[in-house]
Amino acid sequence: MIRVNVLCEGPTEEQFVNKVLYPHFIDQGIILTARSLDGGFSYGRLKHQIIQWLNNDQGAYVTTLVDLYGMNSKYPGYASSQNLDAQNKVNTIEAEVKADILGSDNLHNRKFIPNVQLHEFEALLFSDPEKMEEWLSLNHTISTDTFKTIRDAFDSPEHINDSPHTAPSKRILAIVPAYDKIIEGIIIAQEIGLSNIRAACPHFDAFCTTLENLAPSSNP
Repeated sequence: MIRVNVLCEGPTEEQFVNKVLYPHFIDQGIILTARSLDGGFSYGRLKHQIIQWLNNDQGAYVTTLVDLYGMNSKYPGYASSQNLDAQNKVNTIEAEVKADILGSDNLHNRKFIPNVQLHEFEALLFSDPEKMEEWLSLNHTISTDTFKTIRDAFDSPEHINDSPHTAPSKRILAIVPAYDKIIEGIIIAQEIGLSNIRAACPHFDAFCTTLENLAPSSNP
């Protein structure tokens, strides 16, 4: 079995790994172990945690499930990518973070796979706005097609932008102030299904494919 340790933005992403990603990847011969960073962390803390986990568990890969939303110029590649579109911005940050980690002194495990979410976990829920409305309407009053209108204004869920007022999570909270991302967000993700999320979110799909390609059956 291949083991992959996942450093997560917060408890929602940790639950997403455990409840949505884990069942799929265990069937591929890949065991995912998630750890929450509890949000609000600096790049320095993220880097420290990545290197620590790489060195302490040298038989496993380490990857990340952290948001582009909320990053700043302390992240390698962030400042130089500001004039790029979101996809190329993320590609640049991932590449430079990887170079920074692998260039660290006293690193004894180089099996690091960087992953930055476009723009945050809630973007994945917009893969199926009808499911969002169906489940959130059980406990909240929502106008018909509210989430679909948002989704249809962008090329993909991952393009929904990341300002403090219009990031995916902020849009949901503007409609459903009592939205519980850990409980409701994970239920919605489970109901949408991993395959549907991947079909709607190319960057996330590429990340999943990278992990799948680690499986023993994929190696020569």
